[in-house]
Amino acid sequence: MIYLDWAATTPPYGDIQNIMNETALTYYGNPSSLHQEGRRAHEKLEEMRSRCAAILGGTPQELIFTSGGTESNNMIISSLLTRRDKGRVIVSGMEHPSVWEPTQALSKQGWDVKVIKAGSNGLIRPEKLSRLLTEDTKMVLIMGVHNESGVIQPLNDLVEVTRKAESKRPIHFHSDLVQYAGKLPLNLGSLGIDSASISSHKFRGPRGVGLLYEKKPLSGVYAGGDHERGLRPGTENLSGIAGMTVALERVPQALECSQAARRRMILLMNGIKEIPGARLLPQERLENDLHFTPWILNCALPPLPGEVLVRVMDEAGFALSTGSACSSQKKSRTRGLEAMGIDAKTAFSSIRISQGPNTTEEEISSLLRVLKEQASLLGRAIR
Repeated sequence: MIYLDWAATTPPYGDIQNIMNETALTYYGNPSSLHQEGRRAHEKLEEMRSRCAAILGGTPQELIFTSGGTESNNMIISSLLTRRDKGRVIVSGMEHPSVWEPTQALSKQGWDVKVIKAGSNGLIRPEKLSRLLTEDTKMVLIMGVHNESGVIQPLNDLVEVTRKAESKRPIHFHSDLVQYAGKLPLNLGSLGIDSASISSHKFRGPRGVGLLYEKKPLSGVYAGGDHERGLRPGTENLSGIAGMTVALERVPQALECSQAARRRMILLMNGIKEIPGARLLPQERLENDLHFTPWILNCALPPLPGEVLVRVMDEAGFALSTGSACSSQKKSRTRGLEAMGIDAKTAFSSIRISQGPNTTEEEISSLLRVLKEQASLLGRAIR
């Protein structure tokens, strides 16, 4: 099997499980306990928090250990439920379900939720955001890297216009960085954002563990303990945090493969454009590739349904996807692409190809050959 679904989850490093097991056996005390074993576990926990902060460009006090990106996103959005004064929330139409669905729930509770769409190139223009910002805007939610198309949003520019719009009250700017961390150089402090979510299994760490970066403390809705500054009660997953810390520390080394990944991506895009009827999504991708991460590509072969093509390619030995693994229904699966102006039929035909540092040019060439063959066979079958 040639694995090309790294955006859904990444194969963990071979030694991660051993590191996790050793941590679990060595630091078995509860980090909140006062006895010696508890203190040892607490010291290990804070050591790993400092190590993560050193890599991410934040401070240890700004990092909260969570179960992953979905929980981190929900923690930030649900903090609005503690406020008496409802106002405006601005969210991009391309967001992951863990951001999109909670904001839609806020709308049902009386919040003024405004959706900002991207241009045909996938980028959100700062001036478009500026027009939506009002005095009662409480939060802006825009992801750093789109999980389906790989487009990189100009976060610094978007934060800048948000800060200019602040008058009587600050506006909280949150970014889902789940597809950013591990794919691009990341310094949280330099982005100017107030909070961000990160998930370990997107950069070859274990599943079920992640980070919430929170520069400006918000009220939490969880109750039950003082763990993680009282925002995320419950005994910390020390072994999972150990695995994530090691994987995070290896990100700079993995990013050294970025130029090779870009060469493979160009090979992939040129090959797909040679397939009759195939489209890159967005179509401007090849001409503006520097606005996209080299690890993720979306394309479509209309009128072939994306799910059919994914199943056929699976049988041929290739692991691809139709987009976010957290989107199963037709409408939720195509929402992010439609927010870029892509028509529904083309979006429904889309597939996502995402590579990793271990991907080879031979694997990309093999994918292109089989994809062309299967597209031709399926195309004849539906005529």
